[in-house]
Amino acid sequence: MSRVMWGWGQSVRCCALCRRLGAWPLIAAAAALAPLPATADQKPESGRQAWVGADVASNVWLLYSGVTLAPWSGIHDPGLRFRAAGGYGGYSYDRDADVTPDPRRRPRATHLTAQTYFADILVGYLARYGELTAKGFVGAAIISHEISPKDEETVAIGEEVGIKGVVELWLNMGERGWGSLDLSWTSAHNTRTARTRLGYRVWPKLSLGLEGGLNLDSQGECRMQGPSVSGCLRDPTDDGRAELLDYARAGVFARYEWGTGEASLGVGVLGDSLGDDGTELSPYATVNWLTQF
Repeated sequence: MSRVMWGWGQSVRCCALCRRLGAWPLIAAAAALAPLPATADQKPESGRQAWVGADVASNVWLLYSGVTLAPWSGIHDPGLRFRAAGGYGGYSYDRDADVTPDPRRRPRATHLTAQTYFADILVGYLARYGELTAKGFVGAAIISHEISPKDEETVAIGEEVGIKGVVELWLNMGERGWGSLDLSWTSAHNTRTARTRLGYRVWPKLSLGLEGGLNLDSQGECRMQGPSVSGCLRDPTDDGRAELLDYARAGVFARYEWGTGEASLGVGVLGDSLGDDGTELSPYATVNWLTQF
């Protein structure tokens, strides 16, 4: 299998999945895994919120955590927000060997392993518009991909610091239904992520539903568009062009909430393709825990 993770916490083919395509979706995902807005009836007095999470897929893993502070309001009330988050993970993938003119020598693929980490420092604001809760954040982000042995065809490698923007939306739909949409972008490796959930409270505190996501970075863009992308190191003779769906994920989730927190578990499949055998699918699982304190 090649190497894109929603890792929807905070937004890394980061996995062997991510790497070959160069999506680094986990990280991008982790950023998206950051805490989802709570329902309108949950208004603890605390202005402090912390979360931890993990995202795992074939040949990739990511752990992350973070904290949000609302110094002059409750955590679910309109007002200023400060957020800090970070994560660490690893992934592996195979890089196809160059074709040799000697038919007696069979080319061997190179196995690569990588460590990745990210950190965000953000400031934002929460606003309410009827049943819609909206958050917006801006700040700085750092993302790193350290690959061994060195991958000469990878653009998203090393450490980059950049600006970051985040938008998080939560909509209550009737007494039991709800939907969420989280979007983020950072100039660090041009990493972008989108995550959505559509849930229904089968019991007052338990929601079941569908989730989907998209994670992309500079390597993924290079993989899709080829040498026309500035800085792309992809071999122009390589016909293994990726598709946008190679960086997508879809699944189901369960979310349990209580007065001051929530826990959720999501499972599904990731797109993963090198362009040789068509789109492949790989399973993923993500778990998150959030609390006010």
